[in-house]
Amino acid sequence: MKQYQAIIIVLLIGIFVAGCTPSVSDTNNKAGLKIYTSLYPIQYAVERIGGGSVETESVYPPGVDAHTYEPSSREMTSIAEGDAFIYLGAGMEGFAETASEALDSQDVALIELGANEALFNHGTSDQDAHDHGGHHHDHNPHIWLDPKRMIDMAGIIKDQMIDLNPPKSEQYTENFNELKDDLLTLDEQFRKTLQPKENKKILVSHAAYGYWEERYGIEQIAIRGLSSSQEPSQKDLTKIIDQARRYNMDYILFEQNTSDRVSEIIQDQINAKSLFIHNLAVLTEADIENGDDYLSLMKHNLEVLSQATDKEE
Repeated sequence: MKQYQAIIIVLLIGIFVAGCTPSVSDTNNKAGLKIYTSLYPIQYAVERIGGGSVETESVYPPGVDAHTYEPSSREMTSIAEGDAFIYLGAGMEGFAETASEALDSQDVALIELGANEALFNHGTSDQDAHDHGGHHHDHNPHIWLDPKRMIDMAGIIKDQMIDLNPPKSEQYTENFNELKDDLLTLDEQFRKTLQPKENKKILVSHAAYGYWEERYGIEQIAIRGLSSSQEPSQKDLTKIIDQARRYNMDYILFEQNTSDRVSEIIQDQINAKSLFIHNLAVLTEADIENGDDYLSLMKHNLEVLSQATDKEE
C-alpha cells in the first residue's frame, strides 16, 4: 500500500513541480535557503543556526501527533520545491519512508538525521552514556529531549547547511556555537535540579523519556510504548497500576498534544494528580501564541520533573 502511495505522490509532485522549477542559475544565485523540517526541535536548530539567512518551515501543523500525521500531496510538492527536507527518521515520523521515496527524484536534499547511529548510542558531546547497539530503527527516536544529544543533532544540521550554502559557513558555525552554549547550560540546570532527588520515578503517557534516565537517572513508568499510538494490554495496565501503587506515585504526567482516556483511567485508579509535560515533537497553537521555544519548553519540563519527583508528606 505504501509503495503505491509513494508512486502516486511522485506523479503528483512531477506534475506540480515541472512548471515551477527554477533554472540552475537562479538556484545558484540564491542568498538564503528554504528548508522544510519534520519535528519542531529540528526546525528550532535550523532557525538558530541559519539566523536570518534561512527560511524554515515544519510540515507538521500545530498540535498534531508526530507519529501518525501524513502530509498532503500539496505539502509534499512544497517540500520538493525547497532546498532541503530535514527529518529524523528512525521510525519517528510515520510518513518519512514514503516521503523520501517520493522525493528521491526531485531536486531537494533529503537529510535523515537518524541515519547517524551515534545519536542513539552515545553522543559525541558526552562519553558517559550507555551504548544500546543495534539498528537505529530499534532505538528511542526522541533524542532531542536530551540537551547533549540535541547538540549532536544540531552539529549534523550545521554541517549539512554548510554543504548547502558554503559562503555562510562562518555564520552557521558561530550561531551553532551559541546554541551549543545554551544547550550545555540547560543540561547543567537539569543535572543540578535532578541529581539530589531521591525519588526519580515518573509516570508518563508514553515512553518518550528514556534518555532522561540515561542522562539524569529519571526512571519512567510508561503507559504506552515509544509511539503514542501503541495501546497497552489489560495485563500491561494492571502492571502499571501495581507499580504506581507500590511506589506511591503522586502524579501522572500528561503530554501537551494528546487526549488520553487510558491515562485518565489509571489516574483515577491510583488517585494521582495531573501534571503536563511537553514532548516537543510539535508546538501547539498555545505555544506559538505564548512565544515558547525549545529552551522555554524544556525549562518548563524541568519544573514539572522537579515537582513530580518531590514526595508529598
